[in-house]
Amino acid sequence: MKNIFGHLVPVVYLFISVLFMSGFTPVRAQQDKYPDPAQINRSLRALQRSNPAFSELNLLTTSPGNNEVLLLEIGKEVASGEKTNPAILVVGNLEGNRPLASLAALSLAERILDDPGTYANRTWYIVPAGNPDALYSYFRDPLFENTRNASPHNDDRDEATDEDGFNDLNGDGYITKMRIIHPEGEWIQVKDDPRLMRRADPVKGEQGIYRIFDEGLDADGDGKYNEDGPGGTNVNINFPHLFKAFDPESGLYPGSSPEGRAILEFAYVHPEIAMTFAFGATNFCHTPPRGGRRGEVDLTRIEIPERYAEMFGADPGRTYSMEEIIALVQPMVPEGVTVDESMVAGFLGLGAAINPMEEDLAFYNLLSEDYRKYLEEKNAKEERFDPDRARDGSFELWCYYHLGVPVFSMDLWSVPKPAREEKEGSGLSPEQLEKMTSEEFLALGEEKIAAFMEEACVPEQFSAKEVMASVKGGQTDPAQLAAMVKQMPKKGKDGEDANPEEKANPKEKAMLDYSDKALGGKGFVQWEKFEHPQLGELEIGGFVPFTATTPPCSITDSILDLHLPWIFKLSERLPSLGIYETRVTPKGAGVYQLEVWVENASFLPFPTAMGRRNRQPAPAVVLLEGKGYTLLSGYPRTPVADLKGNSRKKLTWLVRAEKKTDILVSLTSKSAGSDQTTVNIGG
Repeated sequence: MKNIFGHLVPVVYLFISVLFMSGFTPVRAQQDKYPDPAQINRSLRALQRSNPAFSELNLLTTSPGNNEVLLLEIGKEVASGEKTNPAILVVGNLEGNRPLASLAALSLAERILDDPGTYANRTWYIVPAGNPDALYSYFRDPLFENTRNASPHNDDRDEATDEDGFNDLNGDGYITKMRIIHPEGEWIQVKDDPRLMRRADPVKGEQGIYRIFDEGLDADGDGKYNEDGPGGTNVNINFPHLFKAFDPESGLYPGSSPEGRAILEFAYVHPEIAMTFAFGATNFCHTPPRGGRRGEVDLTRIEIPERYAEMFGADPGRTYSMEEIIALVQPMVPEGVTVDESMVAGFLGLGAAINPMEEDLAFYNLLSEDYRKYLEEKNAKEERFDPDRARDGSFELWCYYHLGVPVFSMDLWSVPKPAREEKEGSGLSPEQLEKMTSEEFLALGEEKIAAFMEEACVPEQFSAKEVMASVKGGQTDPAQLAAMVKQMPKKGKDGEDANPEEKANPKEKAMLDYSDKALGGKGFVQWEKFEHPQLGELEIGGFVPFTATTPPCSITDSILDLHLPWIFKLSERLPSLGIYETRVTPKGAGVYQLEVWVENASFLPFPTAMGRRNRQPAPAVVLLEGKGYTLLSGYPRTPVADLKGNSRKKLTWLVRAEKKTDILVSLTSKSAGSDQTTVNIGG
């Protein structure tokens, strides 16, 4: 039988050979290990060479460690200097200690290029490795978690720089912890599992036993251990909003790191960016940006400067609450404008906005619910710990508070919460116990009595066997036991003990459970004695670096297949502006009323409420163009700066036209789409 596809075979083989000779390896084909920054950049170059018509590779900057930070642009406007499609900026692993984040950004780029529909009317800017210097720590020996680039920094402000870093003293290839018995110890072992540590509580009469250090030596002889290691700036906290000056990791000033500055500059010269997305430690898809911060100003006692007091009809000699100021200002603003705390804070210079706007939290909460439902539909129902909060000076906070666009993020994976063991209850209560005779109590049996004692939080040093012996010997009776049980602390609603501070940190306990059951114990180094040259006898052990954040690469396909499609669903919610309808109404004497309805046909607002406050991004503009008419009211260029999701706004002009003419009505926006229509008028 003749193979009708035979003539295609040589072409296919040629195509495949060219791809692999060029260095292109699909992300799925290299899942035995995470890619390092050099491999990531080779993959980006190969992707671009394979898709030259719809992708372009840009060198954003070179890191202090001489590693390239590359940005891959994907879309139909890569050759155009003037972008008309809205864009999404995706940044991966700015912390540098999340190899999965870089892999996710790289995989996302590959998936976008595989599906032309994802870039038909939008542009993607993707930076998979925003902090390559720190990322390299994952691939070097010894293994330790590093978030700082290679720029030198004198953390301890002595006469040397980067002179006292970690040391792999036991030679196991990991930087873990050292614990040493010390008179000034603050830590004790967790009773349930002595591998774990917790702080002693002096209020409860607990005496600390151990001091804990990172594994290493006091290389500079100042009595401190590992306080001035190599590096540098954590690129993810080198952004302007709530930047923390004098923090060793944050950098000298916002944008002082070449990586952070390059991203800042890129975003500001690309006003088409309508959404940003971060792969890292936070997860705004699952848990919306959190509020509840308290600023430096007491909002119950605000002084109004004299130059504003007269305007508001206020007394400059007294203080006002925020609510009182809002009540003073509200009558002075145009109808339909609502005065809120952020508006007043900005006007009076009360400091940077520190909490998300309520209007924005509304869409974040709805999308969070949708995301959780999406995960349930994918049978991803495993309980997880809350993701990290966005740090001061982070990329996520800068995007939300300064750029005025929706920002989303994913941490992609966390150590799962251990499933709660459902134990059969004893069926007993203290009230039942106090009515029993000693014989009836003993007849319950050791197993049932033990279950009752556990439910009642009886201290573990009292065993069921000992209690039964005490009752049998007449030293106590069921009524006395019942009275004692009633004095015990009760369990919390979730079944945990009412004194959780006496237990292990829940996340550390989960990490240990994960290490034992999923990693065969490879996520934790057992404590072993070591003779330290400066501290003497101590123990070295603890969690292997990256256990809490980085799953085995062998399971990342399923993780990425689960979460990355959600990003495409979010991209479909971008603001989408258009001209919904136009009407022309004759008013007599050659005068006409022109009405134009502008709509946002998508879910997300244009701009966000925070963007509206900051006047970022630039408003859309409705432009009237033509000849043979005169505007009697309105302007030829009318800004549209506020369109909530799925809403419309009417614009009105009065026009005089003696003869029939056409007016071109154009709607232009850098980040939310454009539209135009022609209106016939006059005659």
